[in-house]
Amino acid sequence: MLTKRHRKILWLLSVIWLSTVAGIANARHIPLIEDPMGAPFRIRDYTFPSFLVLGFAPAPASPLGQDHSAVEFHYSIINNFQSSQEVEAYLKQSRGNTRRPLDSTDVDFILGLPQGQAYYIDGEFGILEFAAHWGLTERIDLGAGINYIHYGGRSLDEVIFDFHDAVGVGQAGRDYVLDNRVQVVLGRDGGQDVVLLDRPSSGGLSDPNIFLRFALPEFVHKWRSNLELGIKVPLMDEEKFLSTGSWDLGYQLTVDRRYARDAWIINLGTVFPGKFEQTDFRPPNLPFVNISWLHRLKRWTSTRSFVQVLFAEHPYRAIVDSELSDLEFQLTAGLKWDTSAGIIGFGLTENLLNFDNTPDFGLHFTWGLLE
Repeated sequence: MLTKRHRKILWLLSVIWLSTVAGIANARHIPLIEDPMGAPFRIRDYTFPSFLVLGFAPAPASPLGQDHSAVEFHYSIINNFQSSQEVEAYLKQSRGNTRRPLDSTDVDFILGLPQGQAYYIDGEFGILEFAAHWGLTERIDLGAGINYIHYGGRSLDEVIFDFHDAVGVGQAGRDYVLDNRVQVVLGRDGGQDVVLLDRPSSGGLSDPNIFLRFALPEFVHKWRSNLELGIKVPLMDEEKFLSTGSWDLGYQLTVDRRYARDAWIINLGTVFPGKFEQTDFRPPNLPFVNISWLHRLKRWTSTRSFVQVLFAEHPYRAIVDSELSDLEFQLTAGLKWDTSAGIIGFGLTENLLNFDNTPDFGLHFTWGLLE
């Protein structure tokens, strides 16, 4: 449940939002369907267990417009490998030249480390997202999304291993454990540790998300903006790690500037997550910032390039003196093409600056239709 402070913040945002909507009845908003630049990739924070929390995708400020709709399927393959330096040193000392998964002895050692050093996350996750949006009025859009999560897979393990070996950046502990495993050890003071020596399930549908977006007035000339409110409904099985078992609320503020062949989009907001019922852990508030640059190619006008940067906070950042407390920083680059069958796209995500609290690598495939 949300605290009284969180409810006051959301109440204040709601009042501001309602007041704003009431004051822009005569404002002119260009529907997204009339804009040639399109929308960014639906790239959110895919760090385990962040993808179980309410997530806002980068989005343009332009509304769909009344009687218009949009649908999108977005598939991501995410490879996570994160461990503290103390865990990496232990794996090196205990393994020698043998690669094997964590066992109960390893778990006991990791959980015996001081707080902030006791963490290990290894796993590949596939996430298929379906999102639909409807233009209720010229300024208000309603959206809904649901994900199918798949735990496990080895599509990227070998590729990342070979790439690290080729460029000489080191494996950060990958060379002491086996591929194609989902293993997580997160230690916290006071107990309620997270220990997974195998994937919690093969996967399934996760909690649905519902969003309401409102186009705001043009406060600065040619800069568009909107406010989006979101809620995650706890319907799925938390024991299979398809849900947190709690409601999440949040908001996202968007501003963007469109040019003839370029667009800059800034999305910022905060998620107020509920408790992870399966581990009795309540994450702190999770602020985030997405910055996107969209470019329409001059020669191939149906092709757009995308560069997107995500700054986010890890749910376990409250673990003191830990790399998890550092700011997550991820870079995504990709292309989208307008075709007669819809908008298709392909993107790559790589972690930068801090390799101990963000996914190593991600592949993204998208198909969308705007009507």
